[in-house]
Amino acid sequence: MSSGDAAVGMMDAAYFLGRRELLDFFNELLNLNLTKIEQTASGAVACQLTDYIFPGSIPMSRLNWEAKSDYEFIQNYKLLQNAFNKHHVQRHVDVDRLIRAKYQDNLEFCQWLKAFFDQQGVYRPDYDPVAARAKGRGAKQVSQFLDKTASKHNSKPLPSRPRASTRPTTTSSSTAARTTSSRPVKEKENKRGNPTRNDIKTDAIIADANLMKKNTELKAKLAEMELALGDVEKERDFYFEKLRDVEVMLQVHQEKGEADKNPD
Repeated sequence: MSSGDAAVGMMDAAYFLGRRELLDFFNELLNLNLTKIEQTASGAVACQLTDYIFPGSIPMSRLNWEAKSDYEFIQNYKLLQNAFNKHHVQRHVDVDRLIRAKYQDNLEFCQWLKAFFDQQGVYRPDYDPVAARAKGRGAKQVSQFLDKTASKHNSKPLPSRPRASTRPTTTSSSTAARTTSSRPVKEKENKRGNPTRNDIKTDAIIADANLMKKNTELKAKLAEMELALGDVEKERDFYFEKLRDVEVMLQVHQEKGEADKNPD
């Protein structure tokens, strides 16, 4: 029995992850620059993650990173489903829904992928994601392609996080000078125990910046929820119309039957 036989429950912690955590996970593990969940709709990201979990399970040279049409998306998903079947992963990939590039459908699939990855417990420190996908179609220009296609989708792009600097943590002479010159002033202030006007102004600026950041995050979450709600309402209306059609058909059938019984 393969390790892929284990089921992923809907109460798994990954199903409570938001787009920020999911996109950060894919970007860091596979060295990508995804900014929207919908950019995973082509199936290429899922295929490379599967290749990470099950080495050699995906023919990476056949993977299309610049897929644009439904047909090209489906070819990628065929590679994914074949790998799942080979390793006995009990997951049906609903390709028809995923290739529509709707936020909610692809979010749920990404959450499942993250849960499955965590469940497998795979760690490959020697894995080079760029080299692994290099033979795939459009792999060398995948960053430019993702930047170009991000504007096609309705959801808001992921705010970019400041990258940690890789430069040595040395202090410049000007910074050191400023620190040295300000030290006596700070010491006097600390001795008096009274904050200066500059201190109060700095604290206010920091507090305002934190509030603005929080407000931006809440607006992004609200936009996501509104999009998800719109999709749910459309689906509800669709099934309501179907149900109404059935009710009308039954009513007509019932009236016809009564008329046949009572021809007078």
